[in-house]
Amino acid sequence: MTSAETLLLLLLVISIGASIGLLIALRRSRRHALLAYAERAEFAAVREALEVRLQHGLQYLNALGESTPDALVILDDNRTVVWGNGPAWGLFSNGEPAVGKSFIALVRDYELNQAVLDAVAGHRPMMRQAAVGDRMLRIWATPVEGLGGVAVAIEDATELQRLGRARRDFIANISHELRTPLANIDLAAQTLRQSGEENPDLTQRMLDQIQVQVQTLSQLSQEMMELAQIESGQVLLKLEVAELEPVIRRSVTHLLPQAAVKKQHLSLVVPSDLTALVDEAMIGRVMNNLVHNAVKFTPEGGQITVTAKAVGDDVQICVSDSGPGIPKDEQRRVFERFYKADRARSRGGTGLGLAIARHIVEGHGGQLSLESTPGQGATFCFTVPRA
Repeated sequence: MTSAETLLLLLLVISIGASIGLLIALRRSRRHALLAYAERAEFAAVREALEVRLQHGLQYLNALGESTPDALVILDDNRTVVWGNGPAWGLFSNGEPAVGKSFIALVRDYELNQAVLDAVAGHRPMMRQAAVGDRMLRIWATPVEGLGGVAVAIEDATELQRLGRARRDFIANISHELRTPLANIDLAAQTLRQSGEENPDLTQRMLDQIQVQVQTLSQLSQEMMELAQIESGQVLLKLEVAELEPVIRRSVTHLLPQAAVKKQHLSLVVPSDLTALVDEAMIGRVMNNLVHNAVKFTPEGGQITVTAKAVGDDVQICVSDSGPGIPKDEQRRVFERFYKADRARSRGGTGLGLAIARHIVEGHGGQLSLESTPGQGATFCFTVPRA
């Protein structure tokens, strides 16, 4: 239910029970006058009926207030708070009820208060958006005609704004990632059209270039699909007790030819009896990514070490390299989608591998972390449950 829909329901409750009118009246010290009048006129039954109606109205309001995550507040004609729900107190007063406070004292924000003032002055609903601290809030203020009060609904739109920004960033990133291989394919095709028939060697080089770029696009498409499935929960982990040494060794062995070309020293230090509760295929995917990155960014003759050890109830697996390292200010971003660190570590790749690895590790209940000193290499470690 949106905040606007919640506010409409709130107004419906008000109109049915007329509880807000009684609540405002009682809040402004009219209760004694009303009850005194009833007693003088010997309308005890009327007084009892009003009290019952008030209680029913309050029950409706409280039930509505507890059924929504949005902040709901009711103000009298002096813009004093006469009722609010838990989310309102949690958002503005550290969980403490703030009945009796003025609205401006409760929210401490000009834009939110101005929405209420404009609603009262214009006798019509008002909606505004305001940045309050590190939050983005949306307020709907609607005057309660004939009763002098104002019904207010406030939605915390911070997460929606973050998701919108993430979506825009995703579109910008994917557009950037697609642009380079597509431009290279277009250039190769133009070269073939212009002089391909006259130069067989050039033709072969251009065809090879096209094949490489098509493979890049294919990898990007596959990893985007995989990341989307993991993030949406469509990939179910098949957790089993497994010996880690064979799982890790397969990933290392697979990349030994690439390490040999660069004359790198790739060593494996994993106890043969170390077991963990893992999805072997998925952990193999994490290992492939980490070891592949280490091979790619470690210079010729460099050292790559893969270790695993028991740490309490977990197993910690680390991949260390003697590459260029990652600057301190970029380390916290390396697990973001499409993020690539400095040029020394950004040759090729889609920028999705570490994001996928992080989600897989977190799916196992573990954490993927990085320690690096520029010029002294990088160490990626992750944990999985020990069996």
